[in-house]
This record gives sequence, structure tokens and C-alpha cells, in this order.
Amino acid sequence: MAKKRPNKIERERLATIGNMPCYACFQDGRETNAEVHHIRTQTGLGLRPSHFATIPLCPEHHRTGKLSVHLGKVEFEKRYGTQQEILEKVNREIERCKRQIVDIF
Repeated sequence: MAKKRPNKIERERLATIGNMPCYACFQDGRETNAEVHHIRTQTGLGLRPSHFATIPLCPEHHRTGKLSVHLGKVEFEKRYGTQQEILEKVNREIERCKRQIVDIF
């Protein structure tokens, strides 16, 4: 089955998340480049997560480190919060930035 290509709004969301610093590193006082992590809210590998259920994580916190959502999820969530909690904070920050831009113009 071919992957469905993201539409314009989804591409904008993915670009925004990709341009943000890693959430976990930022909480630790560092600013590192992030990649997009899709939060799986349903079970089953065949189910595609939404492009709107995405958070910014560096490769180490995303998939390669011992304290990552893929290799050390329990410890990651103890330290930084659940992925859903992080998503809510990221969404609030995106909205805050959008309001600031509107206020400038």
C-alpha cells in the first residue's frame, strides 16, 4: 500500500515541528535540532498516526538513546511527561507564536 502524501496543512505542521528544538533537550537547558516524532494513539503497526500528533525530538530522544520514546519510553515519560502531555505543550507554544506574529502585523 502506497503512503498517502501529506496535504498542504499537514506539510506546514511537519515543517513547523521539524524547525523546533528538541522538546526534551530544551527542558534540560540545551537547544538541539529535532526530527518529527509521530505519536501512535492506536495500536497496530498498520495504522498511520496523524501528522498533527507530532512532537519535536532529536534523534537521541526519539529513537537512538536509552532515554528515548522508542528505546526507553517509561523513563523518558517519567522525566519529560507523557507524549500526549508534550503534544499539548507543543501545540500551545505553536499557537502562542502564531499570536505573536499576528500581533506584530
